[in-house]
Amino acid sequence: MAKSQIILVTGSNRGIGFSIVQATAFRNPSFNYILACRSASSGKTTIAELKKLGVTATLDVVELDVTKDSTIISAKEYVEKKYGRLDVLVNNAGIAPFPKSQDLTDMRKSFNSTFDANITSVAAVTSTFLPLLHLSPNPKVINISSGRASLSRSAIGNMPPTAVVAYSISKTALNSLTIEMQKAEDALKDGEGNGEGWGKVEFWAANPGYCKTAFNGYRGAKDPIDGAEVVVQLVMGERGRWKKGWFWEFEDGVMREVPW
Repeated sequence: MAKSQIILVTGSNRGIGFSIVQATAFRNPSFNYILACRSASSGKTTIAELKKLGVTATLDVVELDVTKDSTIISAKEYVEKKYGRLDVLVNNAGIAPFPKSQDLTDMRKSFNSTFDANITSVAAVTSTFLPLLHLSPNPKVINISSGRASLSRSAIGNMPPTAVVAYSISKTALNSLTIEMQKAEDALKDGEGNGEGWGKVEFWAANPGYCKTAFNGYRGAKDPIDGAEVVVQLVMGERGRWKKGWFWEFEDGVMREVPW
């Protein structure tokens, strides 16, 4: 693992994204953390909050709305010019809008906007940053999923009905996207990345658990710092430590594979 890594986290100005930066930066203060936020001003406010909490790592902010291609491209150009590569991409940004009514038009809007933010945008962001990831010797992409994404757990009735159907199934689709991204990466031959010395990306889906964040009205049972631990473990793990293309969570003090 490189002594100093460049880590970019989308949707990092609050909630689990904020905690991912906080927890990882506490454990790895020599790394550089890029907070990718829809608003640069909110990102700067977040940096100030993190510093008040004792974070000493180098923090940066870049404006990135995952649903707007122009900001994805400009963010990639910023990272390329300033850092020259990217070691870890954490796709955390996402939405879970409640349908305004049972009207079919509202239902379509809810599903379409959810899948655009939670699936299409993850594919777009990852594809755009892939050339910079290939310049890292140990590149990683971590897609923030949900326990709701597990068809096995849902099918056997371990969880109550979901409050936002579109969100839950979008996370199941995100897991599928993670698998396909890993398969595509593994199929690359030497020289098809960025030339000599380029690294193949390890992809994972990560379940932080039901955390107390604004995302769910603070109804979660888990502290988001604890939820961020699965990401910390994936970031810190040596190459090959965690099964790639897989779904992971951190519970009861250990990393566990989540059933699909």
